[in-house]
Amino acid sequence: MIRIAVCDDNQECLDKEKTIVMRYLAQCEQEYKVDAFISGKSLLESFKLYDYDLIMLDVELRDMNGMELAQQLHEINENTPIAFISAYMKYASEGYYVNAIRFILKDEDIQVYIEECLDLLMKTLQADKKIITLEFTIGERSIKVSDILYLRRSGNYTVFVVNNHEGPEELKQRRPLMKISSQMAEYDFVSVNAGNCVNLAHVDRISGKTLLMDNGESFDVPRRKYDDLMRAYKIYKRGKGL
Repeated sequence: MIRIAVCDDNQECLDKEKTIVMRYLAQCEQEYKVDAFISGKSLLESFKLYDYDLIMLDVELRDMNGMELAQQLHEINENTPIAFISAYMKYASEGYYVNAIRFILKDEDIQVYIEECLDLLMKTLQADKKIITLEFTIGERSIKVSDILYLRRSGNYTVFVVNNHEGPEELKQRRPLMKISSQMAEYDFVSVNAGNCVNLAHVDRISGKTLLMDNGESFDVPRRKYDDLMRAYKIYKRGKGL
């Protein structure tokens, strides 16, 4: 799921900006969540709880300076892209000091500017292999790799168990799990047993012969799989600095 925050202290502008973002993501057939904030403080509190793929931030907020807020946000997570919004071009150059990816001018072409910013976001996510496009029985879908919890064998099909804002969703692909598992290995997926392949990003821990997922589900680990699984899990955690 793509999660975007929009912060503007003008309610009319905030509603318009959020609507533009939602329409764009809906046309891309993406699972998404757009959070709207009328103050910098409310955005900052939410940022401590959720990972955002993009923050669209008004430069002039009533409760705090947008540039200073951007610095605080990057102290928490420096990798989160920020795009500034303002009716004044004089602020455009200041955005470079906090590595803003775009400056969105509040004028009659604001929809064009926002959509260009979202185009850049989608290209970045795809280049980083954070979004993959796959063919399922219901048709083609683009999904974030981080939203895939695990893969499950179901006869001649493989079920992708995907987490979105409405809860787990199951998407079927008519290909054997073994073949798909080998292709998903580059995204840190590893086979647990003959019927399941998990996303290591969602593994909470491996205790004894049981693998526990961060959504509360668990899988039995056969003895023949245990050593390879533990090795892959340790390499993954080391690579993430965990």
